[in-house]
This record gives sequence, C-alpha cells and structure tokens, in this order.
Amino acid sequence: MTTRTGFVIDTGLHSGPENIRLDSAQWREAQEADAPICHVRFHRYRPTVSLGAFETAGHALRAEYCRDQGIDMVQRVSGGAAVYLDPDQLCWTLTLSRPSAWGKKNIMEWLALLGGGVVKGLQGLGVNAIFAPPNDIELAGRKLASGFIALSDSALLFQGSLLLDHDTETMMTALRVPTEKLTPDGVRSARGRFTTLRDEGVAAEPAVLEWHVLTGWAELLDVEFGKRVELKSEEITGDANHAPPAGNWDAELNFWYQALVKTPGGVLYVRVRLSESGDTLQQVEFAGGMQLYPAYLFISLSSWLARTPVAWLDERLDEFFRVYPHDLAGFTTEDIQHGLRLALDRYAQQAQFALTHEQANTLMVHAPSPLAAADVARAASVMLVPYCAKPSWCKWRHRDGCPDCGMCEVGEAYRLARERGMRVVTITNFEHLQQTLGELRAQDTPAYVGMCCRHFYLKREYAFREAGIPAVLMDITGSNCYELQQEDLAYAGKFQAQARLDLDVLRRVMKRVPPVAGKAD
Repeated sequence: MTTRTGFVIDTGLHSGPENIRLDSAQWREAQEADAPICHVRFHRYRPTVSLGAFETAGHALRAEYCRDQGIDMVQRVSGGAAVYLDPDQLCWTLTLSRPSAWGKKNIMEWLALLGGGVVKGLQGLGVNAIFAPPNDIELAGRKLASGFIALSDSALLFQGSLLLDHDTETMMTALRVPTEKLTPDGVRSARGRFTTLRDEGVAAEPAVLEWHVLTGWAELLDVEFGKRVELKSEEITGDANHAPPAGNWDAELNFWYQALVKTPGGVLYVRVRLSESGDTLQQVEFAGGMQLYPAYLFISLSSWLARTPVAWLDERLDEFFRVYPHDLAGFTTEDIQHGLRLALDRYAQQAQFALTHEQANTLMVHAPSPLAAADVARAASVMLVPYCAKPSWCKWRHRDGCPDCGMCEVGEAYRLARERGMRVVTITNFEHLQQTLGELRAQDTPAYVGMCCRHFYLKREYAFREAGIPAVLMDITGSNCYELQQEDLAYAGKFQAQARLDLDVLRRVMKRVPPVAGKAD
C-alpha cells in the first residue's frame, strides 16, 4: 500500500454546537472526496452531552438539568450511546474518504482497528491500555477512552474522547440512564468504572498526546501525518443555529405502542402506530445507542414497514434485509423483529387488561416462551413488591412483609395478593431479588407479577431473563433511585425516597389473577 498523507488540525476548546458543526463539515468533505484522504481533528468541548446519531433526548439525558447548568445538548454524526464531554477530555474526529481503499471491514473491525491505534499511541506513553469491544479502551478493567463510528460507502468517521480527568457527578446527573457498561456483579460506584491519565500519573501536554495517538493510527493505516492545517475563526463559529437532539418519546405515549430490547450493541427502542383496527402498521420508528451501517438504515426500514399489515410483518422484514445491505454492530435483525413484536403486543395487552394506551406502555412482560400477558397473569402465584414503594417512615420499609394498615399503596398491593392466596415478597435489595428469583425457579413457580421502575428493569434485565419465569412487571413512578442518582443506596437497600405504584394498573392486572388454592402469604 502506498503511504498516504494525513491532514491534522487542532481546533481547541469550543461549544458543543460549534464542534458538531465542524464534525458535520468534515464528514461532508470526506463523503465528497474523489480519492482516499485521512483527516484528523483534535478538539475539546465545553460541558456538553453528546447523543449518538440514533438516540432521543428523552431516553438519554436530563434536559432540564442540562439547561439549568448551561450544558450543551447535541446529536453527533456517529452512532453509539450518549456521553458527557468537558474540557478535561481530549476528543478527536478522524475521517477516511473511500474507506474501501483501506480494506473491506465491518463496523466492529473498524472499531477494533482504530481503537487499536489509540491503544498503540497510549502504550508509547507507558500506559498499557487494551481495546475492549465493542468500543472502549480500558486499563485494568477501567474505561480510559471510547470511540464511535459513522460509516457509508463513500466515507468513514471515527470519533471519541480520552479522559484526562473525569467529572463523574455531572456525568451521572446529566445522563438519564448511565450508559457505561457496569458489570452485573453489582453496582460499583460509577467513578470506579473509569480511570484517567491523571490517575495514571500521565501529565503530557495535549500536543504530545496527539502525536502519540497519530503515531498509532499512522502505523495501522499506513498514513503519514505530516501536514497540519488551520481554520479561520469564522469557520469554527459560523452560523449559531443548531438543531437540538431528537425529542422525547415518553411525551407521546398515548399515540404509540413502545418497547425496548437490551442487546450487546446497546438498547434498541421501537415504537409503532397502528390502524384503529390494530391490523396495520401505520408508522414505525427506531432509536437507541446503536452503531450501524448505513446511517439511514432505520429511516429506510421505517419507510419500508409503513402501512404494512401486521400479518405480513415477518415477511416484509425478511425481504428488507435481503434487499438492503446492512451491518449491525452488536445486535441482530432478530433483535429488531423482537422489538417490533413486543411493541405490537402492547395493543393486545391494552385490551386484555382494559388499560389506556399510556398504561399499556408501562407494562414489562417477561415471558421466556410465547405467552400472552393475560395468560402470565392467570398463572401467577407470587407477587414481588419493591421496598422503595413503602413510606420512609414505615418500620416495614426494609423488611419483607406488610401489616396492611391501609396507609400506603403497598398495603393495597398486599391486600389484592392475599385475596388471591398469593405469596407476597418485599424485595429489599438486589441480592434479595436474585435469591428470591432463584427460589421461585427451584420451586417451579409458574409465573409472578411485580413492580419495578423501567430503569431498573433495563439495567437488571439479565436477572429476570436468567430466572426464566414468566412475569408481568408494572412500572413505578415518582422518586426512583435512578432519577435521584442514588443507585448504590438502592442496590444496598438503603434508598430513602418513596416511589409510587400505579394502583389503577395494578388492580386491572390483578383482575386476571385467579385465587391460588393452598397458597397464602
């Protein structure tokens, strides 16, 4: 391969919208180039939440907090999950025109190659980091950097950030659901999931860091970074207008049926609008912290499925993925199909439990085998209740049990369960949940009903899945630990604020639960 010249620029510290403007211009330039060109821009951000290309603001960030704190909110060119960026991170945007000239690679291969270049550069500084798929760079199991891809036939964009230091508190408050891939062994403090160059005793100047990273890429891409270019100030600031990130799906729950699927490549969100008769897909939308090719794949799939009879869904999906070239990083076409089916199930669940449109979207039905939600409820012999829904003043808050004094919603849940002879368990911490699910599995429990917040289910879905027991779970509202950034306390069973049960939904679900002979709390 002939060594190619790489163009390098450092635009310094700028706002989120200004950096996104420069990313977009660099991306367009790469797509329009007739020959293979490598262009790297180093930069830093004023406090900013950067959403992946396919995310919505409602899923990923706390907009009110960001506005109050003056934190920019932007949607970047590349996919992946939301990140918090600030001046203590060295960021880069690398573009390759005509990426096939560097060899045919899929998204995961590009992430490994370009992430490996950053690793090589860090090793030159004595930092023995490794690339941790799908897109992180770690040192001793702690994240030091991450990268994200946008890929088309004409260009590739790889952008990421290297932690010089880390403002964990702001990150955890600005992001709605922590996106860092915490291990399932328990909630460790978020700060313990990261390391920084400062932690590692590396105090190199930005220009030195840039040189080492460029050296890593130069070796792997066979590029000679020998030319630095400069921009005029007006090219950086430009037009002040900037489109805000995509909106909040939760504001439209009365019009769409929604579902989510947790995959190794990120959380996939799906929503559908049905005809009045429920037999035709009027509209379909997808979102999530995914990385995929081509960038317009979700838009094309949404258009393809519009006005599709529900009975033809599987056939139409198969046809689309046969016709359209695609690359899904860490998730599959089966995940997309599963998400669509879960969203469509909302229509049936609304009728089965006599719920409103919005109420149907609060259910989380976990059924290892194809079972209707009403059938799961009919088979349920156990109810699981979260301790955080008990009042903070109640002496039973952190204990398994309830005197049914009539002074809180949990008492009503216990009453409804006891009327049906069900066993009721107050889950007091995460280990207690795992222990209880293990006991239910050992006892061949046919099904159960329960309550938990959507954030908890999303993060701990593996525990419900591994138990393998059908369940109808109902979302809780109010002061949950994820909104108040007190996950560690909740994990240990020490969270103090009170969440709320939706008693109307609970009563409607429980109408489907028949008495269980010989079972009592």
